[in-house]
Amino acid sequence: MQYDEIKESLQFNEKETNIFIPNEIFNDLQNNIKKSVHIPFAYSYYYLITWLYRYAKYGSISIDNKNIKEILGYNKDYKPIDYIIKKNGILDLMEYTITTKDFPIAWEVNDNYLNFSMLSDFDEETIKTIKETKSRKYTIKFPYKAFFRTKESEEDNYEDGTFYDVSNTHLVPFEVFMFCMSHKEIGCTGFYLWSYLKMQNQKFVNGYDVAMHQLAIDIGLPKMTMVDHLKALRQYNMLDVIHNQEYFCLLLDDGKRKANTYITNDFTSFNDSPKDYKKIKVVEAREYIDLIKEEAERNRMKYQEERIEISLDELPF
Repeated sequence: MQYDEIKESLQFNEKETNIFIPNEIFNDLQNNIKKSVHIPFAYSYYYLITWLYRYAKYGSISIDNKNIKEILGYNKDYKPIDYIIKKNGILDLMEYTITTKDFPIAWEVNDNYLNFSMLSDFDEETIKTIKETKSRKYTIKFPYKAFFRTKESEEDNYEDGTFYDVSNTHLVPFEVFMFCMSHKEIGCTGFYLWSYLKMQNQKFVNGYDVAMHQLAIDIGLPKMTMVDHLKALRQYNMLDVIHNQEYFCLLLDDGKRKANTYITNDFTSFNDSPKDYKKIKVVEAREYIDLIKEEAERNRMKYQEERIEISLDELPF
């Protein structure tokens, strides 16, 4: 779907941009979903249903899992991912979502507290009128982590979820979600990767340093899949990468490569179309060795010159 199509179908306005997602979701998804290719879909799905609930979209639009799959870049009848999102599916079992027939019709903030007007709060006639636009078996996903981060907090009736407490969360603007879903070369995987790096950028304000092989491990994706989507993120200027070494050699051990620094850009800086970006120079092993020798020699000469200057300064005249 195109950006404007997503925006129109979800009736988005600029006041509905902010959504906070729990940082633990990255580890939780990797620990519960065996097929790595499905992890970005699960993240993107949870993000979207959290947004739908937060801004009470179910009261104004009719949207179900088939519609959501299309927004996320899948055919509405694609079955292999249903085990994640169906009733008692993976996200339900993880206690990230609860399948329910009750949904928010409106929201408001009173005394800095977010309140929802639920379907079940209305009289029977109003409920019947609202349900006329839905199927008889219509259900939605309740974003459990948006209300409670643990079972203990639910038992204590302490709402510490991401709607109420943004500690240990990452903020992903909804414009970024729509942008990713409207570009098939980015999609769920690029959105998942950008969101992970955004989380790290919120922790490390000067950029997040990580080796590429370690980044692939941390997000639970095959390295080449990650590399392809890093390329797309850079082409659309969603991400800046600082190479902390001048050259890259394919034969160099991972442990001898310097980590890159990753900086996520704001939505307003994204490119409308893919553009070239500056890449690190890749050299053969022999050339790399020669370059290292030249650099070592330059450092040796510089050191000698500095020692001469120090010695002259130490002279008594």
